[in-house]
Amino acid sequence: MEATRENTARMGIKDYFETLMDVMRTPARHFEKTAEETGSRRALLFLMISALFYCSVSMAYFFENSLSMGIIMMANAILMPAFGAVITFILVRMTGQERVPFGRIFNIYAYASGAVMVVSWIPGLAIIMEPVRAVLIVVGLHKGTGIGKLRSALLIAMTVVVLLLFFWSAAPMVAELKHLFQ
Repeated sequence: MEATRENTARMGIKDYFETLMDVMRTPARHFEKTAEETGSRRALLFLMISALFYCSVSMAYFFENSLSMGIIMMANAILMPAFGAVITFILVRMTGQERVPFGRIFNIYAYASGAVMVVSWIPGLAIIMEPVRAVLIVVGLHKGTGIGKLRSALLIAMTVVVLLLFFWSAAPMVAELKHLFQ
């Protein structure tokens, strides 16, 4: 008797659009379903495809095909959800008794960020889509990890504050490094 195993790590065009529509239409059901995923490969592929679309469209319309700007935008599109997931993971461990694996939190950030990136390139919508991303992450934390709604919202608010403090404190250092290399 042969055991068959479904390869959940594949992400074709059809799978990508089904995942995108699932995240946007019924985020609660999507995050409940993806809480059972054991790895982060599928979520990372979804994030990378969305980031590639976001960067290519943004580059074509706004940044005159600058390769350096494209690399920076791609790195930002992939690394910022990961950085946010790291901070949220640390805050979850600091504030509660739950033993939520990092992969589950990263998957929530990857799916929420990837879904929002598809429309964030449109001028003016990026400001509107950031609160949508935050709501998707709150729903994902609540449904995917079992953290309460209020606690999930507070975790996201604390993550935003920590991110802002990090970048505000890193800005003077970057400015000094810029002067050193000129």
